[in-house]
Amino acid sequence: MEDLWSSLKKGLTFLSLALFLLFLLVLFNETGALYRNAYSIHPYIGYTALVLVILLFGILLGVPLSLFLSLRRKPQFPESTEGEEYRRYLLHLKERMRKNPALLESGFVFGEENQIVEDVIRAQGILRLEADKKIREGASSVFLTTAISQNGSLDGLFMMVSLTKMIYQVARIYYQKPTARELIYLYSNVFGTVMLARSIEDLDLLDEQLEPVLAGILGGSLGSLLPGTVYVTNLLVNSITEGSMNTFLYLRVGAMAKKYSESLVKADKKEVRRSATLEAVSLMGSIVRENSGKVVKAFAKAAKGSAKKIFRGNRETE
Repeated sequence: MEDLWSSLKKGLTFLSLALFLLFLLVLFNETGALYRNAYSIHPYIGYTALVLVILLFGILLGVPLSLFLSLRRKPQFPESTEGEEYRRYLLHLKERMRKNPALLESGFVFGEENQIVEDVIRAQGILRLEADKKIREGASSVFLTTAISQNGSLDGLFMMVSLTKMIYQVARIYYQKPTARELIYLYSNVFGTVMLARSIEDLDLLDEQLEPVLAGILGGSLGSLLPGTVYVTNLLVNSITEGSMNTFLYLRVGAMAKKYSESLVKADKKEVRRSATLEAVSLMGSIVRENSGKVVKAFAKAAKGSAKKIFRGNRETE
């Protein structure tokens, strides 16, 4: 897997360099044409146009480059909790956490230098509560939206936007102003972990814990809804199931984002994936229970409205 990523990185680097050189050739060619056209009118106009174009492209290319180069490098994740590298990383986190709005608002105060590990873990506990609140709010929105919409294409787009936004919100909670490197690290690791095939143990976990939760919710919510209307009932069952699975995915990605953000050593992807699945399963049931009633009411209201229209249509026909 590492060899594949290494080859892919080299290929992308070569492609980026080739595209950049092609861009420079086009840029020089167009600049030369502009200079010649302006010079044909008057030499001074040609010189002025050339200077202005050079300044413009210098700003457009130089500013982003200077900002990227000025980004403060985050210390590399230590391989273990031993050694000077681990201590430097903890000091980096401590200095950054001193300015964290959530910690300042909670009145958190760092202690002595010799208890830096305990302080960082306690601070991360406060940040984790903030992240959990955001994730739960987003998960409720995901459940209601995808359960009611019944549009696969729009649901897929909505989920992609929601997941991207949520990961950024988690990064803001932990890092305040995440740098480009930190965002690339977080997005690549989270989505890379999500794309990995689930292990047999994960599938067994879903069978054992996820399905009974959904069965209990569906059985209790739909028993007395619109007797005889099998189509509406089945549609509602499918809707709640779809919303539940999307909620599970959202919670799972949120848990991964938290674990990568608060990791003090290089995270193990398999362990992150496993623990994120357990956390998502434990949270999903309560979120689905809290919101499934709203979906049932929405479908019941829509079904009653359709029944009234059909009844009126039949009366007009008679």
